[in-house]
Amino acid sequence: MPTEQLNYWFPLLTDNSPFLFAVLDPNHRYLVVNSRYCEVSGMAREELIGRNDSEVLGQAYYDTLRPYYERAFLGESVEGEVVLNDNRHDTSLHFSLAPLRDQRGNIPYIVLHSADTSERQVLVNSLQELEHQLEQLNQLITDGSCIIEGDLIISANETAARLLGFESVQALIGEELGRLLIDSHTQRVLGSQITQLGHQEQRQCQTSPRCSTEKSLQITVSDIALLGSPAKLILLHDNSEQVSQQGQVEQLVHTDPLTGLYNRHGFSRRLEQLIQQKTPLVMLYLDLDNFKNINDSLGHHIGDRVLQEIAQRLRRLLPERAVIGHLSGDEFAVILPEPDHPRMGEQLAQQIIALINQPFDLHHFSKHLACSVGMVSYPGNGNDARLLLQNADTAMYEAKNRGRNRMVKFSEEMSKEARMQLWLEIELQKALQQNGLEVWYQPKVGARDFVIDGAEALVRWKHPVEGYISPAQFIPVAERSGLIEQLGQVVMREVFTTVRQWKQQGLLNGRVAINLSPQQFGNPNLISFVEKLKQATGVDPSDITFELTESAVMSDSDHTIQMLNAIKKLGFSLSIDDFGTGYSSLSYLARFPLDELKIDRAFIKDIEAIPKQVTLIENIINLGKALSMSIVAEGVETRQQATLLSNLNCDSIQGFYFYKPQPKHELDAILLEHSRPNS
Repeated sequence: MPTEQLNYWFPLLTDNSPFLFAVLDPNHRYLVVNSRYCEVSGMAREELIGRNDSEVLGQAYYDTLRPYYERAFLGESVEGEVVLNDNRHDTSLHFSLAPLRDQRGNIPYIVLHSADTSERQVLVNSLQELEHQLEQLNQLITDGSCIIEGDLIISANETAARLLGFESVQALIGEELGRLLIDSHTQRVLGSQITQLGHQEQRQCQTSPRCSTEKSLQITVSDIALLGSPAKLILLHDNSEQVSQQGQVEQLVHTDPLTGLYNRHGFSRRLEQLIQQKTPLVMLYLDLDNFKNINDSLGHHIGDRVLQEIAQRLRRLLPERAVIGHLSGDEFAVILPEPDHPRMGEQLAQQIIALINQPFDLHHFSKHLACSVGMVSYPGNGNDARLLLQNADTAMYEAKNRGRNRMVKFSEEMSKEARMQLWLEIELQKALQQNGLEVWYQPKVGARDFVIDGAEALVRWKHPVEGYISPAQFIPVAERSGLIEQLGQVVMREVFTTVRQWKQQGLLNGRVAINLSPQQFGNPNLISFVEKLKQATGVDPSDITFELTESAVMSDSDHTIQMLNAIKKLGFSLSIDDFGTGYSSLSYLARFPLDELKIDRAFIKDIEAIPKQVTLIENIINLGKALSMSIVAEGVETRQQATLLSNLNCDSIQGFYFYKPQPKHELDAILLEHSRPNS
C-alpha cells in the first residue's frame, strides 16, 4: 500500500482503539502511528513519525521489543507478553507483530499492535494476595471450612480434614460432604439434602461411618458464587465439648459399667442408627457356655473378672469400626459395619471362638471357656434392630443345640419348631423377670361326697401377644433351659401365700399340691429355699403336698432318701404323680416316706371300656391303702368314672368332670359359695 494511502486509512481504522498501533520500517522507526501513541508519549503525530521506541518510550522498552521486531522482519508473525519494570515503566504489555509484504514478497514494514495489561496484572496480583490471605485465614480459624460445588468438596482447610477424620486436605477433596454427615435429629445421612440448605442455616450433625472418627458437629451454610456458578461455604464447628455433659449422661445410659462396652440399650440404638443409614453389616451374638458354673463355684467377683477380660480381648481383636456390646450377664454382641468381603463375619466368628477358648487365669488356676455364636447380616436377616437381635439370638441358641462352641448363621430354612422353642425360651425368661406367670388351681373332690377337698397348683402363662401358651409347650422349654427352678420358686411363693389366706378364711379343706420337677428335686438348695419360704409366709406345711414323678425319685436313691426325709422333716406331705407310667419296680413305695399316690389319667380314660383296667386300678388302690397312703385319681371326665372310683374306695378325685383349672379369683368365688365348716 502506498504511504499516502497508509497515512490516510491507518488513523481512520485505529485512532478509536485503546491499544497502540504502529507501522515500523526496517530501522524500527515509526512510519505511521495511531492517536493512542500520542496520548502515551504526549507528542503530536507528526513529531512521532521517524522516531523509534528508544526516543519515545525509552531504551528499556525498545531493547525488550527489538528481538521480536527482527523476527517479524524475517517473516514471522509474533505474539507475546512482556513486563517492564524499569524506572520509567511499571507495566506489562501484550503485543503482536505481523510483516507487511510488497508485490515482490519483500518485507518493507511490520505492523505492531500492543495492549497495556498492567491493570489486569494488578488484578491478578490482588487475587493472588486475597487467595493467600484466605488460605492464611483458613489455617488460623478453629472451625473447619469447606467449599462445595454440588455436593463435592472442592476446597477445605486442615481443620475440616481433621474433624471429618481424613489424613489430609488432599484426601478430603472430591468427597461428597453429604455422605460424611448424619443429621442428629433424623439420624439419617444428609446426602443431597446438604445442597438444599438455605443461607446461614445451621444443622446439628455427627460424622458418618465413612469417617474414621466420631464427632458431633454444628454446620453453618453460606451461599457463595464461584466463577459465576453457585456454590456453598460450609463451616464445621466441633460440638464435642458442648455436649460433653450430655455425653456423660448418655454414656451412663448406654454403657455397661462393668466392661465399658455398650449395654443392650446402647448397642440396640447404635444398630438402629446403622440400619437407618442403610449401612451393610454383620452382627455376631455371643453366649458363654456354662458361665454360670464360674459364678456358682468361684463367686461373682471372679465371674466379673472373666467378663472384663473378654471385653479387653474383643477390643484388641476387632477393628476400630466394630461396635461391641455386653448385653447381659454372659452375652456379648459385635457389629461389623461394611465388611470387607462376604466371609468376613464367619472368619471373625471363628477368631472370637478361638479367643474365648484361650485359658483364663482365675483364682489359683486356669479355666478354659467356650462360646456359642449366632450370626446375622443386614440387609437380609431383618430390617430393624429388634428383629436382627432376635434372629441373632435364635441362631446363637441353634449353635448351642448343635453342640456349643461354634457359629451358626441365621437362616430362614431353620425349622419352625426349633425357632419356636428358642422364642419360647427367650419370652419365658422375660415373663419370669417381669412377673408374667400366673398360678391356677384345679380343685380335688372327696370320692364319697364329691365336695372340694384340696387342689393342685398349675402354672399358666399368658403371653402379651400370643395369649395363653400351653404348659405342654413351655414346661419342657423351662426344663431344658434351666429356668424350671426359677419357675418353680415363683409357683411355690404364690401357693404358700394363697394357701395361708384360704386357711385363715376357712375356705379350703385338704391340701394344695405343688409339682416338683426332677431338676428342682435334684438341687440341694431346694430344702433351704422351702424352709425360708415357709417362715416368710407363715404357711402350715401340713396344708401343702409336694408331687414328684417316678423318674425324679428313682434317679438317685441316696440323694432321694435324703431329700424326701428333709421335706418330711419340715412337715410337708409327699405324693407320687402319674403312678404306674414310669418304673415297674414297686420297692420304692415301701422304702420312701410317701403319703399319697396319684393314679395316672392313662388308667382312668379306658376304665369303662376295658374291664381289666378296673382290676388294675383296684389293685393300685389296695396297694396304696396297705402302705397307709391316700389315693388320688386324676383325669376323671365322666360321672361313671367318678362313681366307679368311689366304689373302689378311692380317696380323692380330680378331673374336668368336676372342675377345670381356673385362676385364683374364680376359685375364691367357688370356695366362698361351697365352704363348709371343718369336720
